[in-house]
Amino acid sequence: MSRYRAVLLDLYDTLVWSEWAALRGLIEERTGLATRDLLGAFERTRPARSIGTYGSAREDIRVVLEAAGLRPDADLLDELTTTISAVLEGGVHLWEDSIPVLRELRGRGIRTAVISNCDHSTRPIVGRLGLYEEADAVVLSFEAGSAKPDPGIYRAALEAVGTHPAETLFVDDQAAYCDGAVAAGMDSLLILREGDEPWEGVSDPGGHRVIADLRAVLPLV
Repeated sequence: MSRYRAVLLDLYDTLVWSEWAALRGLIEERTGLATRDLLGAFERTRPARSIGTYGSAREDIRVVLEAAGLRPDADLLDELTTTISAVLEGGVHLWEDSIPVLRELRGRGIRTAVISNCDHSTRPIVGRLGLYEEADAVVLSFEAGSAKPDPGIYRAALEAVGTHPAETLFVDDQAAYCDGAVAAGMDSLLILREGDEPWEGVSDPGGHRVIADLRAVLPLV
């Protein structure tokens, strides 16, 4: 019998991969912003966007543009909100192992949750990919008001699946977020997919066990 009653899985670069470079290029072309300025603005605003500070996808975009030095008018905000939504509709993709592993875990009676640092643009993506149906719970940081590696989002995920930390396994592509899970009492796996370039960079494993795809979770549970 498995020692784990639940597995918590990160979303971006763990369950899905994204065409962020193409989206960034569209924003730069429309706004005239330089790559360095736009990336810096995304990074500076990410902590607040990730806990839902600004209330909507449109406001998240406004804050990013203003942080990059642009003062967008209402028409530009509306246009970019629509464009970004359309790009994300087709520009975020499940890794081929994601759904089979989720289904196998649930078939074994192990509860699953998606746990993601994200802003308002992620909710429709999760819905389109069918992850609300494939997982027992979905915990998005902008809704939880807490983002990894803060303890609150891990507690929210544990509560959602109804398990204790010692009987829960956490999988993420970022070592810092695995650190947060370990601090909360969980075991961790760091997923480093070959050829992937995570938005937050490729992590040094530190002391975390490393896997190359999600199928490697199954023998461990």
